[in-house]
Amino acid sequence: MPTNPEQSTPRTGRQAMWNYLVFALSKSSTLIMTIVLARLLSPADFGLFALALVVINLFDYVKDLGVGAALVQSQSSWRLLAPTGLTLTVVSGIATGAIVAVVAGPISDLIGHEQLAPLIRVLAICIIISAIGAFPAAALRRRIDFRARLIPEFAGAIAKTVLTIALAWQGIGVWSLVYGQLAAVIITTALYWRAAATHVEFGYDRQAASALLKFGVPASALSLLAFAIYNVDYLAIGARLGDTDLGLYTLAYRLPELIVLNLCVVISDVLFSALSRIQHDNDEMSAQYLKVLGVVVALTAPIGLGMAAVAPQIIGVLYGSTYAGAAAPLAMLSIFTVIYSISFHTGDVYKAIGRPGVLTAINAAKFTVMIGPIWWAAGKSITMVATVLIVVECIHLVLRIAVVRAMIGVPVARIGRAAIPPVVAAIVMGLVAWSAARLTTSWPDILELLAIVPLAAVTYGVGLKLLSPQLISDSLRVLRPGQEKAPTASGRNE
Repeated sequence: MPTNPEQSTPRTGRQAMWNYLVFALSKSSTLIMTIVLARLLSPADFGLFALALVVINLFDYVKDLGVGAALVQSQSSWRLLAPTGLTLTVVSGIATGAIVAVVAGPISDLIGHEQLAPLIRVLAICIIISAIGAFPAAALRRRIDFRARLIPEFAGAIAKTVLTIALAWQGIGVWSLVYGQLAAVIITTALYWRAAATHVEFGYDRQAASALLKFGVPASALSLLAFAIYNVDYLAIGARLGDTDLGLYTLAYRLPELIVLNLCVVISDVLFSALSRIQHDNDEMSAQYLKVLGVVVALTAPIGLGMAAVAPQIIGVLYGSTYAGAAAPLAMLSIFTVIYSISFHTGDVYKAIGRPGVLTAINAAKFTVMIGPIWWAAGKSITMVATVLIVVECIHLVLRIAVVRAMIGVPVARIGRAAIPPVVAAIVMGLVAWSAARLTTSWPDILELLAIVPLAAVTYGVGLKLLSPQLISDSLRVLRPGQEKAPTASGRNE
């Protein structure tokens, strides 16, 4: 039995459940906030704030030079890495925030929205504070202790929700979103330090810094590229269609992002930590990856395709008639997120074996392919932009699956057996839900949803039971603590 806590078995199922609880509590408050704000703010307010966040996220993705991820992935001694890791994350965060404040004006002029500059300067404070919180967050992820994230994330989300709604009620418009974001970062960072309970002094060791940056800088470059991929649609819509269309697109994207993509992120946090422990055992990595893939798709496919089937009703209930133009983009974006979820966790494999550069190369190719079509589509409509995302993601899926097969030897047939049954069951469910919605068009939106959602759930459950009964039991084993095969820890991990 390992004596070192960092050498213990990765309890992926239990920790995924804790991480999902963190996700559910924090993101449900975000969803509630969005629903309330849709009645208090205009689509243009959401669009302007989205543009400000695009600029902030450009720098936020690289604020710690990837050192946080390197602290999780490295199997070197924590005692040797921690002081240098703390110094690098804090210093780089302060420098990044200062740069953002200086370039806020020129960037706003370049985008063509002068009113962005003051928003960006205030949000630059968020970068500095969140960089200070990167170290304790990495400590918890390295220990695979996602339960400890519950209070920091939930408290930050609640503070953001309450303050933003209160300020929006007072009529300060887009600034309510800015101040709510700032409050959330301050509270979350403070509580992360308390939760991590790690006492580390600033220090610097050149060898440790070199090791951390060797992994971190490519990972940071990957994050920057991911930013470009995730936000090129926002930039194109903001530039070509304006704040109002961008606001509609933002709220359409918000739902599948909160419910589908963030589910993938939740599981990814745990999977990356677990795979990093077994990075030298390809067979065990393949087994863990396939198990998680089946569970993820079994969850994301019915949610995403279900939202696509009843998108107009969802928009009507949650946002109101003012945002009716978001229904068609919501349907397409929901389909997009399902496709994306199938390939999402291949990235955890690349990073866990110390090859983030592979993911960088793949995403660079994706960005090169998508930037032209996205810019063209933004000249047509926000629905056309979402449609282009689907086409590009299908190509991206094939490429990422091919690469993960080559790197750890996981057979494509086994990937298909994990992903195809839940997708087929979800397609059948979606068709049933869509048909039911056509038959109940005269009903109020809320009554339609109350009738269709149970019907869709039963249809999916029956379909999945017929197509892949083993997947249901596998999902229960993953989500039930203590039922996972113990992977072999390899390498030095003190």
